[in-house]
Amino acid sequence: MNYTLIDTPTNLQRICDDFQIALQHDNRIAIDTEFVGEQTYEPQLMLIQIATAYGHIALIDAKVLAGKMQALANLLGAPDRLKIMHAGGQDVPILNANLGEISGPWFDTQIAAAYVGYPLQTGYARLVEAETRVKLDKGESLSDWGRRPIPTSMLTYAADDVRYLHGIHNNLAARLAELDRTAWNNEGVEEMVRSVTEKLAASELWRKVTGHTGLDRRGLAILRELCLWRDDEARRRDKPRRSIIKDEPLIELARRAPSTTSAAMNLRSLPPSLGDRRLAELVERIKIGLAVPANQQPRLDYVSTSLDEHGAALYELLLAVVRVRAIEANIAPTLLAPSDPLRRLATSRKIDDVARIFPGWRGDLIGDDLRAALNGKLSVAWDTQAERLVCRHDY
Repeated sequence: MNYTLIDTPTNLQRICDDFQIALQHDNRIAIDTEFVGEQTYEPQLMLIQIATAYGHIALIDAKVLAGKMQALANLLGAPDRLKIMHAGGQDVPILNANLGEISGPWFDTQIAAAYVGYPLQTGYARLVEAETRVKLDKGESLSDWGRRPIPTSMLTYAADDVRYLHGIHNNLAARLAELDRTAWNNEGVEEMVRSVTEKLAASELWRKVTGHTGLDRRGLAILRELCLWRDDEARRRDKPRRSIIKDEPLIELARRAPSTTSAAMNLRSLPPSLGDRRLAELVERIKIGLAVPANQQPRLDYVSTSLDEHGAALYELLLAVVRVRAIEANIAPTLLAPSDPLRRLATSRKIDDVARIFPGWRGDLIGDDLRAALNGKLSVAWDTQAERLVCRHDY
């Protein structure tokens, strides 16, 4: 069976004691989680998988042991213990929510893979096959993890999600060191963990709504109120926020600002199931947003990324610079310079903004090129001898 299912506090303490002994010899622990997030306000943790470098795998029934997992929190919480995961952006916050804050260091194999030449967001099954030649059966990826007892096929699937992480870590860590990109990876993991663990106040939820950057400040004030209403309603009904009302109708309501329920009902994006009461509440929130004084209306964190013709052309030049350096580094261009920060630079066109917008390893790799491009001292050209694009500085 190659794994142990843990569903009592006594057995959890015993397996954690066994893991503590194994971790004295290899201080790395592989972690994954299974949860259900489609029906409740907060995702519900169902299973935690952990593994040592020696092949010991424990599947911890978090649904049964909810509130009784202090032994596991102690095991994972050691600050010098390397926690290995794959695509851990959802795992880290749900572990923190159920076990208390777990400190790093973390190693995310999906992030590390991107720094050594894999496509962004490479899936676990693909990475396992590429690095170990093992082809995983992913037939249980959409299973209901709230079922009890958990079928053997699902437990095997869950065990496989941590079975190969140590070996992949060995390979990727060695490759990162060879390429002198260990610091890049560490910075990328820290960015991910910071972004998924930062607590966003309810009054700031509008920043997470897709399409909010297209609104003016009056629209943002309305959107803020609409998001507060959605959050209150979702919490009261214990439902995911977007099951109450999706982002698109919120944006349309904020943009059009209907003053009556009948006017709101004419908006095509509003779901018919919303109901008269909730529609009336949304209209009241719109009125509250409209009443916000101009100096108290929300503002974006950065200047508008709307580009004029010259700005659009400059963006394409900067993007070409990024693509040249990304090809040379064998990484995805969007990993080196995401579109939005690059557009912000094309909007501001200020040389001093390069270091602020692209700090760390990104600034080290492309900072001089971007500054030269903004200073009119860089061109991107085809090198006929090398048969590739190159960046040329005019010193």
